[in-house]
Amino acid sequence: YTTLFRSSIKSFCSISTLKKTNTLKAPFPIELKYEQLICRFGDKFLNGFTIKDNSGVYCLKKDIVEKQSGIIKDVIAALTKCIWTGGVMSLSLPIRIFEPRSMLERITDWFCFAPVLLSKAGVVEDKVEAFKYVISFTLSSLFRSSEQLKSLNPMLGETYQCEWEDGSKMYLEHTCHTPPISHFYIKSPSDFYRVSGYIDMEMGGIMKTMLTNTMQIIPKGKITVELPQTGQKISYQFPKITMGGALWGERYCYFSDHMKFEDRKNNLKCVIAFANGRKELKGKRIHDIYGRIFKYDYIAHQDYPDDAFYCDSMPSHPFPLYNKDIVSEITGSWLEDIKFDGKTYFNIKNSSPPQIYPCKDVLDSDSRYREDKQWLQLSWDVKEKGKLYEEYAQAWKLALEAQFVK
Repeated sequence: YTTLFRSSIKSFCSISTLKKTNTLKAPFPIELKYEQLICRFGDKFLNGFTIKDNSGVYCLKKDIVEKQSGIIKDVIAALTKCIWTGGVMSLSLPIRIFEPRSMLERITDWFCFAPVLLSKAGVVEDKVEAFKYVISFTLSSLFRSSEQLKSLNPMLGETYQCEWEDGSKMYLEHTCHTPPISHFYIKSPSDFYRVSGYIDMEMGGIMKTMLTNTMQIIPKGKITVELPQTGQKISYQFPKITMGGALWGERYCYFSDHMKFEDRKNNLKCVIAFANGRKELKGKRIHDIYGRIFKYDYIAHQDYPDDAFYCDSMPSHPFPLYNKDIVSEITGSWLEDIKFDGKTYFNIKNSSPPQIYPCKDVLDSDSRYREDKQWLQLSWDVKEKGKLYEEYAQAWKLALEAQFVK
């Protein structure tokens, strides 16, 4: 293994594990340059995608479609091997369907408009207005989930640090391997807002995916926005994501079920329905939303403890029975604009996400030091050696995953 040695000690591999498995047949990569670590959002809204009102956001990028070709054969071969050797839990998907980003990096996409909308929430004095801006913030970047390539699964203890141009910073760590849980924290430079929480990313089973050609992604967890100006703590959960064409055919996605928001101190609650989840959405487009902000007496509902925040499916009666409790009605689309009582608070198509930059001074556990990510990024950047570097990335992916197989 002396031939694998490199001068940098920033590595995600365990030499003892490599010796035990004896599977790695690839060299260490060269450390990536800073510019290679920046994921550019681009100026054009959903460039390379098309919106079909009845079924979701479809991918038109030929390179992504080509990467998924033959995936069924690969999965069946890997599944068969796992059954005879190490069990289904050790199934590893081919590296070509991945982007050179860890899931920790992908999570930051869902918070990209923080400097735009949470800054507004952080300076208003009216608590309902602040609540509206926080809701707009959570909906503003959902379209970023339309990206079709899979992100690399984080390693236990893996971290990621990034920042926006206004000085806001975000810190993430993968804190649990099974189930896969990642914690994070965001703070604005003037302390107008803080965001903290975790995401437990639950995926549909591989057998169900193979049978239905769809995968449901459930980002469980509780996320809390703190606004020092109004003294509010607003907690929310993300909706479910359905990815179609997971193994063959056209690739598309859409959100389903609901989002829930709670401001327990001020007895405010909000529920938003997606994808025909309520009668108000019948006959509407699949990306339209409907919701309400309403008064809710949390003390009177003591059967609803704070530690049971996440709700797997929308309650049968999500809104109050009496109109006097309704504070605001929410309409619009997570692909267009967000409206409260007919007033637009955010237009997504006319807004470019502020660029997120990886921090330069980071921990040795930062995602940038993953060997599989490094080789995969190099395979994208150096086209003439793309195939070879992709093979190296696959080898490192298997080696790193072996560290968590009992």
